Amino acid sequence: MEAPTEADLLDAIRESLQKDGTLGQVSGQIRAAVMTVLNRNIENKEPPKVPEETKLINELLREYLTWNGYLYTEQVLAAESGQKSEKMSRDVLTTKFGVMDDAKTAKIPLLYYIVAAFQNMDEE
Repeated sequence: MEAPTEADLLDAIRESLQKDGTLGQVSGQIRAAVMTVLNRNIENKEPPKVPEETKLINELLREYLTWNGYLYTEQVLAAESGQKSEKMSRDVLTTKFGVMDDAKTAKIPLLYYIVAAFQNMDEE
């Protein structure tokens, strides 16, 4: 039997890190850190004004990403969009979208609720 090569060992380590999610987390952290560094150069300039609709859509996406466990993707979105400040609360989002939150809807991201509402409209 042949002794494992260095390439075999690296492949086994990479596969193990992919299976337990560590590789994805580290990759996401690196992407977020790179975006932070790149944005430092931009921060000295006046950031472009982001329309309110875009901010709301980004907040829906951030809530969706966080709920699904895509935490590093959410961090990159926040860095790229310039919305690194505190997230909008669920109450603010429901008020802005005119959604009545109850025990059932509060368990899922608002994006799911909005998509389901449109699907129900198509069925009627």
